[in-house]
Amino acid sequence: MEALHIEGRIDSPQITADGSKGYFEIRGKSLPEDAIEFYRPLERYIVEYIKAPQPLTKIDLRLEYLNSSSSKKLLDLISHIEKIAKEGFQIELNWYHRDEDQDMIDEGVEFAHMTSLKVNFIAEQ
Repeated sequence: MEALHIEGRIDSPQITADGSKGYFEIRGKSLPEDAIEFYRPLERYIVEYIKAPQPLTKIDLRLEYLNSSSSKKLLDLISHIEKIAKEGFQIELNWYHRDEDQDMIDEGVEFAHMTSLKVNFIAEQ
């Protein structure tokens, strides 16, 4: 499966998806004008990926900020990954945050409550 890479912009995150390695990363600020349209290529990629996933899927969320429509879309994307977790595939879901960024920690906690996957919180400097 060929990798997907979307460059980050001032209002949208950088996305890296490499199905051959089972690795996904979303990095930066996520406040695109149309979150559904922005995340559509990643959603298509994930839908294909879960047809033949790797034994371990690693997802790194390194978000500085996200708006409510991005948060909802991320949960939609994660719901696809939850399907393969139920089939016994291993999922590592990491929520990176700056140590002092209580807003993003709170966002991650809320996110964790809305998914059946275990979310690892990782503080960065």
